[in-house]
Amino acid sequence: MKTILKLTALALTLSFTACKNDKKKDNNAKTAYAEADEKDVNAIIEYNNVMVSFTDKNNSYLKSLESNLDRIEKGLAKPNDRFAFVGLIHPFSMSTINSSRLKPDTPPNSLNNDDQKFFKENVVAMTGLLDKIKETYKSLDEYIKAEDWKDDKGTKGKTLIDSIYSMGKKYYTYDEVVLAKLNLIGDDAERVILKTHPLKEYIFALKDDRSATAEFTKLLAGSKSYKAIEAKAKAAYQVLEDQHNKHVAMAAPDATKFPGKDGYFRNFNERLNDYLIAARKMMRDASASGKLTDYNIEELVRNQDNMRSAYNNFVD
Repeated sequence: MKTILKLTALALTLSFTACKNDKKKDNNAKTAYAEADEKDVNAIIEYNNVMVSFTDKNNSYLKSLESNLDRIEKGLAKPNDRFAFVGLIHPFSMSTINSSRLKPDTPPNSLNNDDQKFFKENVVAMTGLLDKIKETYKSLDEYIKAEDWKDDKGTKGKTLIDSIYSMGKKYYTYDEVVLAKLNLIGDDAERVILKTHPLKEYIFALKDDRSATAEFTKLLAGSKSYKAIEAKAKAAYQVLEDQHNKHVAMAAPDATKFPGKDGYFRNFNERLNDYLIAARKMMRDASASGKLTDYNIEELVRNQDNMRSAYNNFVD
């Protein structure tokens, strides 16, 4: 099955506001931004959230687009099916609504010159590809509505579909590197804030779980043969399960001091348990068949998305 969507780590929406910190060196830091001041940290976090909205919006559009492409491709393969193209809904690209002065292609000066250049260039490339995809889909939509496929036996339609898939995959090569850098920078900016945060122990536990599940999904998605990675997958799964059990054993946040946080913490752990259940089942099936299906990986990603929502609820 053809697919546009690439499985990448999901970016975090950060909702903290920086407060005074002790400037003590953080040994877990991966960038220089872990030593940034409050003003710069807040700007970095604001830009992080602008970029999350940008990539979420694009991802939503591409998911709906891919559903249409799958139907159209099947329809072109069955030209005598008069219901093949009935009910196609034009994919909707929602405008990003935010009050930030920052835009995806205008990163803040709190980022160094290289990082500003990186985000500007990648956002321009991503936007350009999205525009070309939309333009190509418009041509495909008109081709289907006019029933031009009756004249060329679907040749042009198949070419347009292949072009969209190709551009979509290229889009996600940019998306992957952008989200990776965004998570790296955002994590260090967040650590500045969390140095004195009363719930930092829980937040880092949840962040570690999300990072581990993203790496586990990436491991499974990156190999065509499950047998080739089975030993690594089993070892990585065990580490993830042990980490989960450790965090489940933590006493939930004091509900009298932090109303609702205890429930959000437990909810996150439940969503991670759902992920582990799905992972165990598909690993067992893949061990017998030797492969993982696209549906298997998509199920893991859906569970990751649920974890993401639970995490954002906790930190909000």
